[in-house]
Amino acid sequence: MKNFLPAIILSIFCNCASAQIVCVLCFDTNDSLSSNVTNYIVNGGMENTLCQPWPSADRFCPNSSAYNCDIDNWTCTGGGTGTYACMMDGAFIWVVEGIQAAYFGNSFSTNCSTLDTSCFTMNDCEVGGIPAGFPNNDPTYGGNLGVSLEQTVTGLVPGAAYVLEFWAGGEWSFTDRGVFGVDLGFGYTMLRNKPSSINSFDLCNYYIIEFLATSTTHTVKFTNWGHACGSCTELILDNVRLYPASQTNPNISLCVPPAPIAIFNAPNHVCPGTCTDFTNLSLNATSYLWSFPGANPSVSTDQNPTGICYNTPGSYTVSLIVNNVSGADTLTLNNYITVYPYPAPQGILQNGDTLIANQGAVSYQWYHDGLLIPGATDYFYVAPQGGNYNVVCTDENDCEVEAVIFDVVASLHSPTGYEQVAVYPNPVINELTLRNQFGSTKIVSIYNLLGETVMTVKPNSSSTQESVYDVSQLSPGSYYLEMRSPEKVFRATFVKQ
Repeated sequence: MKNFLPAIILSIFCNCASAQIVCVLCFDTNDSLSSNVTNYIVNGGMENTLCQPWPSADRFCPNSSAYNCDIDNWTCTGGGTGTYACMMDGAFIWVVEGIQAAYFGNSFSTNCSTLDTSCFTMNDCEVGGIPAGFPNNDPTYGGNLGVSLEQTVTGLVPGAAYVLEFWAGGEWSFTDRGVFGVDLGFGYTMLRNKPSSINSFDLCNYYIIEFLATSTTHTVKFTNWGHACGSCTELILDNVRLYPASQTNPNISLCVPPAPIAIFNAPNHVCPGTCTDFTNLSLNATSYLWSFPGANPSVSTDQNPTGICYNTPGSYTVSLIVNNVSGADTLTLNNYITVYPYPAPQGILQNGDTLIANQGAVSYQWYHDGLLIPGATDYFYVAPQGGNYNVVCTDENDCEVEAVIFDVVASLHSPTGYEQVAVYPNPVINELTLRNQFGSTKIVSIYNLLGETVMTVKPNSSSTQESVYDVSQLSPGSYYLEMRSPEKVFRATFVKQ
């Protein structure tokens, strides 16, 4: 669409490559567009430099074999040993600000798999249709990096709209437009630049790129890969400025970005005392305000909040408000987060060498002095050595609870007057064998951990060496058996599976 301002021809087109680039405006003029602006760019006219203009041999890119000077406040990146980026003055081009401008000399590039522009799709001075991996060049000229000048600006307000304004021309000895890229942190916007001469009536282009700041700092980067065709010019850059969109010339109508749409998701079923992370899927947003009532923290302005912790069982609402210069949108999901009930409490009892956790959990894992014990996944564990033990128990919601017992002394002996006897297998399922240390078959009493007698039983079979007892009717759990003689009491602990 063509519009006319005083002495200015204007083309407007929107760039959809990034939601943060609002639109690009292209002006056929050599006159700057806005005045009395707050400019965040330093040395945008490229005047502060020790580089002498062409045809001197001065080169401002460090990767060039002829590098010997810099442009103050700008950093030249990319390029290669053959790059010949240098300054040019009014003897060869029309300079719109000061007495010189920056020339991005970098030989010939490939843009469409060949040295031509046949793949280009044009929207006024913006370029589309360039295949992935292009533009490209020989490594001597920086390969697919091209040669760039960049500067980082600070003090921006996230979510606010800003304008990058600059003039671009090209070598006068080439007749066709060149191709270059501008990156504000959202990927390249590809543009075309006209050849320029020393005559003011040969109009080149001033450009405006309107964008929404996503940080307090943004890096402004201009890149040229080389001549896009045999007759295509290369970039000459001058009078770069970045200022608040509100300070734009009132005769220029800036674009309005689309309104934001709030969208998010998160793992939303969690255990008490655990944390979750939120993924922001919002569209066109530049600032975010999250509300997590009942969580810690309860609010966040991060784009993707992490470590949002819920300590108490229940259901919790989450809200997200997103903004940009066109407005705001709110998404509230009631009862979005479910915090499972607390797992059943756990504890550890010691009976002889056996450590016993509360039954009823879905899974158990025992640890000794902080190290996982392979295969120790039952509710009980027979400790072969002393130390500190803990068990981690998981319930049906995969929530964990832990119990700890300190300073376990393995191979516990019975109190005075008692003597330990050997029983096996331990744990036992049906039949428990007791080694006869007392010479004859005995009736034994079996007690639970509360000291209650649960069974008095005779051996199924007996010899002078051992006796076998049927314990199949016992409920799973820990027990001790007791056998008395006139002189001693014999005691053993065992676990029934």
